[in-house]
Amino acid sequence: MSEWLTSSVPPKLAYHYLDEIDEQCENLRGFHDVRIDRGPFGVFRLIQHSPQHFIDPVSEFGAQQNPAPDLGLLLYDDTFAVESDGRLSPTTQALTNAAFDQSDLAPSAGYCSLPPDSSRITEIFDSESMDGPPGFSVPLKAPDTYLFRFVSPNPHASVIAASSNIPANAVFLLSHYSTTVINLFTPFRHTKTPWHILFIPHVKSCLAAIAMREELDHASLCTFYGTLALSAFSMHGISQSGSWLEEGKAYKDQARQHVRIMLSTAYNIPKVSKYKCILMALITMVQVSLFSGNRDQTECYFLEAEKFIRLRGLHRRKSRKVRLLHHCYVFERLFYESTSVAKTNSDQRTHVIKAVESSRILVYGQDSPSFRLPCFHDLDKEMERPKGQEEGENDLHLEQIGDFPGTLYPEVFGVPELYMLLLSLVIRLGKEKDGVEEFGMRTTSSLKDFMAQAKAVERSILRMHPARYTAIIQRSLRHHDNQEVMDNMLTALHNALAIYFYRRVYDLDSTLLQQRVVAVRDCLLRCEKADPDAVCGSAGFIWPAFIAACEAEDAEVQASFSDMFIKVAQKSGLSTFADTLTDIHQVWSDKSNANVTWLDVMRKKTI
Repeated sequence: MSEWLTSSVPPKLAYHYLDEIDEQCENLRGFHDVRIDRGPFGVFRLIQHSPQHFIDPVSEFGAQQNPAPDLGLLLYDDTFAVESDGRLSPTTQALTNAAFDQSDLAPSAGYCSLPPDSSRITEIFDSESMDGPPGFSVPLKAPDTYLFRFVSPNPHASVIAASSNIPANAVFLLSHYSTTVINLFTPFRHTKTPWHILFIPHVKSCLAAIAMREELDHASLCTFYGTLALSAFSMHGISQSGSWLEEGKAYKDQARQHVRIMLSTAYNIPKVSKYKCILMALITMVQVSLFSGNRDQTECYFLEAEKFIRLRGLHRRKSRKVRLLHHCYVFERLFYESTSVAKTNSDQRTHVIKAVESSRILVYGQDSPSFRLPCFHDLDKEMERPKGQEEGENDLHLEQIGDFPGTLYPEVFGVPELYMLLLSLVIRLGKEKDGVEEFGMRTTSSLKDFMAQAKAVERSILRMHPARYTAIIQRSLRHHDNQEVMDNMLTALHNALAIYFYRRVYDLDSTLLQQRVVAVRDCLLRCEKADPDAVCGSAGFIWPAFIAACEAEDAEVQASFSDMFIKVAQKSGLSTFADTLTDIHQVWSDKSNANVTWLDVMRKKTI
């Protein structure tokens, strides 16, 4: 009998079956009776009678998943159906953990009990920096209505009671986020972006739930307060009002409290929060940290997001909305990684690698979590190889060479996946080079092989013509979008990618790069002329500006790039653009006295 039970649910598919059950539960409305009858002897069968007067503020959030296919599990009649309050008893939970070896898959839940020298993500779980008073208020126009209630960081709590009052200025801040801040994430002006489809409706639902004094999970509250924080920081930069800065800090503290508790239960079975909600919270915290200029926190949240996707996202059937969130994460992560000088063997990155490798579901990932350089022999030919759906969706950081027809990068960011693939390859070449030159790490390929691969990537970059992808991008445009802006953005990206390759891999003299530097400047100026708000939008504009500006030698060209960053800083109100301009000025200053690159300046900042 025991052999039959174990054979009916193969260990490698256990989490897949559990996700099928989760998806079936998520598709049910809160006011319907829940009946789940999957698994041997109906152990996953549940009949729950919901409260009569229950309103779920986020019931409409998320895509309606397709019905789960028949996976060959036996179905049973109602003989063994039981009524439950929706939670497993401690004994049943322990049996579930033992049967599916949950300990290997819940590294975050155990962080708080790890010894001080363990490789935990310290920013998120540092109690000294996170713990605060049980309540606080911020001096604003209406202090009597702007009172928060800090949640006790109980890692076992799944939901909390929402504040009795809506935070002051919340409606205004959400409006500012929708009209101004969102332009930093996408170059498109239509309302079909992930932020219009997922983030904004979710945050509005959270606001409605707080107004109705309904319960929200920590993931939703993290996204809500993180969004308010980002908008408040933007208002501070635009208005130069100190009250907005204090309000933004208060919201950020709230968001960090909630993300801390959220991550302590993110890997629990049964789930405390939906996969999409947790991932939106992590992406929001990445954005809050990134645009407030805290690079260390940004890396921590990127790594937590990567670990969560690899452990809870790659092995599941992915709805369109889940794939949109994955694309949002990878797009920002690759551009971040391109300018990161963090050691590949840092404690935080090593922790993620160990957590993923020990999870027993590494087989679902099509790439390595360490940004290793893949082996290829004929890059041009291999790039024409079509990727299957599973390979394309699970190649998280674009390590596998090939063409994925189902990619969403053109639709979400106006960028072909080939651009992102080549960026990923240059990042990997750079890390391979750093591993040998700086850290004494053993290379996985000889110098001859490395140079051959570098030459192949260089040829692919030089042969890439943005005009070839105009038709692909046009399919994603709406009547609010500007074709001229998108064409110039692609040309700027192409030239910046070449500059980045020559700096990161070959380390050429800046004099040899000036033609491409001017080309990037001219493209961005044409974008600004066609749409004054264009340069304020997404990493597709800001990254080329940074890469090219750092190599600029002519005073007039330098002044043009300075004006761009000043305008973006003024329009967005976020400090990261002023900080980036400060770094660029430092590069220009150091280059006049010595042979210094932006990589040297970034490394000096991290020491």
